[in-house]
Amino acid sequence: MLTREELCRGRKYTVFALVADGGCEVTDYLLALPEDVRLKMHAAIKGLADQGFVPNQQKFRRLEAGVYELKLRNPPVRLFCFQDGPDWVCTHGHTKPGMRELQSHIAKVRALRKRYLEEKA
Repeated sequence: MLTREELCRGRKYTVFALVADGGCEVTDYLLALPEDVRLKMHAAIKGLADQGFVPNQQKFRRLEAGVYELKLRNPPVRLFCFQDGPDWVCTHGHTKPGMRELQSHIAKVRALRKRYLEEKA
């Protein structure tokens, strides 16, 4: 079963972490980051919650229809996410992947998004 756990409530939107079968990859990933990196990522999450979209492609980009990544450049870490109505749902995090590995992350977000929407209906 998939559920959501609130990461950040902004002025307009809320960013959630996806909880799959009792475990949350996003929370585990964030807690494993060094504190300074975790604080930078939380600032990026707060920006997404406040604005709903980050126009700077160095910080946020659409990977394909319905799949996005929230990015830090230094160190190169990523949170993969999708939109649920006006809100955002993060599925997992990873260091910057290469092109081949990126496709597997996109597929993972796509599959989790599909499952999430099916269970929500």
